[in-house]
Amino acid sequence: MEKTHTLIYLGPAGSYTEVAAENIIKTTGIEIFNKNAKNSIAAVIESMDNSNGNIGVVPVENSIEGIVRETIDNLIKTTTRVMITGEIVIPISHCLISKAKNIDNIETIISIPQALAQCRYFLERNFPNAQKIAAQSTSEAVKQLIELPETYAAVGSRKAAEIYGLNILCSNINDEKDNFTRFISLGSSTPSPTGKDKTSFAFSTNNQPGALVDVLSVFKENNINLSYIESRPSRKVFGDYTFFVDFEGHIQDENIQRAIGKITPFVSFYRFLGSYPKVILAHS
Repeated sequence: MEKTHTLIYLGPAGSYTEVAAENIIKTTGIEIFNKNAKNSIAAVIESMDNSNGNIGVVPVENSIEGIVRETIDNLIKTTTRVMITGEIVIPISHCLISKAKNIDNIETIISIPQALAQCRYFLERNFPNAQKIAAQSTSEAVKQLIELPETYAAVGSRKAAEIYGLNILCSNINDEKDNFTRFISLGSSTPSPTGKDKTSFAFSTNNQPGALVDVLSVFKENNINLSYIESRPSRKVFGDYTFFVDFEGHIQDENIQRAIGKITPFVSFYRFLGSYPKVILAHS
């Protein structure tokens, strides 16, 4: 009897993460699965503890607003063996959604802060005096409109508007039309090498001059191409940082194994976050 997997993602229904999750599940060949939408990124990551083959999906980076800090911070601090197993890029096209049939009486606009930022100029131009309220996700913002008066609108996806039976007042309202979000899938085991892989890694350096340069030099000496680096407060001591890096290659590659061995004298903490096939571009 075929095992039923659970697809766990940032919801509710109609979120861009759900779109990404549906595209990711297609690549796995899994045909029987349940959906489990969570109300926060932290809840998705926490639910992957002892997930037994389930798949989690969360946003990690937007082409306009950069890294999704909640995802990185929770991945770094989790004590479970949650690992990144894949990635996918979804084009983002925001809509202004409401019970109202026109924009004339809109006084309050709800959405996730990243989406509000991505539509900043549109909102300032058309709703200079409107109040902005943060939500956990674009789809949660749209869902809230069901219980709110017609003076409220939300920034969200066309799919969310259709699911909750609401009106799309304006389409494609993001300021930058080439707007993409990268999502990652989460699991408990590392995919086999494909020859076109990426590895994610987190580390904190020792508190001494040149420690970060020493670590980066090891990557250079072993011909490892770093494609991304981001610093985040360690939340342990003020002024201490944890660095999140993406680099080309798989954890099983000889040069990467050699590099990880050589950086250990320069770091006070490190965590392997996953090796996985490079990005897939999908349609929303």
